[in-house]
Amino acid sequence: MKLLFQTTGTAGNTELKELLGFIDADLKLKNLLPDIVTATNDVIDLVGIEVYKKALEAYNDANIADEHKDFIYAIRYPIAVNAYRLHAPSNDLAHTNNGRKMRQDDGEKQAFQWMIDSDNAALEKRYYRALDDLIKFLDRSKVETENAQTLYTIWTNSEAFKATHELMIRTVKEFDTVFPINSRLLLLKLAPGISDCEQYEIRPRVGDEKLTTLRTKLKSNTDLTDATDIELIRLIRKASVAYSFAWAMPRLSVQLYPEGVLQHVTSDRATTRGAKPALKNETQEARQAWETDYKRALIEIEKLLEPAPVIDETINVIPDQMFGDKYISF
Repeated sequence: MKLLFQTTGTAGNTELKELLGFIDADLKLKNLLPDIVTATNDVIDLVGIEVYKKALEAYNDANIADEHKDFIYAIRYPIAVNAYRLHAPSNDLAHTNNGRKMRQDDGEKQAFQWMIDSDNAALEKRYYRALDDLIKFLDRSKVETENAQTLYTIWTNSEAFKATHELMIRTVKEFDTVFPINSRLLLLKLAPGISDCEQYEIRPRVGDEKLTTLRTKLKSNTDLTDATDIELIRLIRKASVAYSFAWAMPRLSVQLYPEGVLQHVTSDRATTRGAKPALKNETQEARQAWETDYKRALIEIEKLLEPAPVIDETINVIPDQMFGDKYISF
């Protein structure tokens, strides 16, 4: 696999240090090569192979490298962060013929476990922010220059881009009207949950034809004038947001969630995370809260689409009955 780093000589070490300013200057890139390959594959899975090939082209072509330096940085940075966070846990210990040993150099002290836990969480968050910045860069790459326009076309034709734009919630702005996440990456991660909600909860209630019509109108940016359609879209998005979070609770890393979705407390003891024993309960409670929200929204959708009752005044009219000289009215 061709990488976005110099793998021969010392140039790769310099590149790595420029991207990760917090690491020691003597950390060699060759020690991270297997993790760089893994991290590169993760980025390719997210943005698509064609976007990565475009980055390789710009990186290897000195004539256009400067023009695309922001793009090259945007895609290399998350690769570097992820590679280091994959490498760091194994590098904390010395792997010797006599087993694993704690490193203890002169003038240095081994970090406490809570410090390592905190740094691992920080690195994970840093990685997700870097991926989010990459996706935002690609979303904003539609400019007048020919090369950037080509990049935007490649990105918008990728499966990752289409994953959300085929749904009723297509953008972060639309998601944020229900619950603020401010993250393009998280929207992509929640897309399968949103899709499941539309497929298994919304479609049976509104009908295939109606759902397709609404999607078409949104995709073509058609102005909606029908009050029922406007309210229906609002309720569908409300249900989809809550459903996607309920779907995500046991599936996605807690570091992906914005503040307020699931709090994660780290103990200041030199042992382990203080919140770890209660984490499963917290996740289950959060999931149940989101389930309550989406079920409430589904009930509102059913009420909105419920046909108005038709009253036929000729039904159940019973004529007066006569019994002898007596009349009985019903």
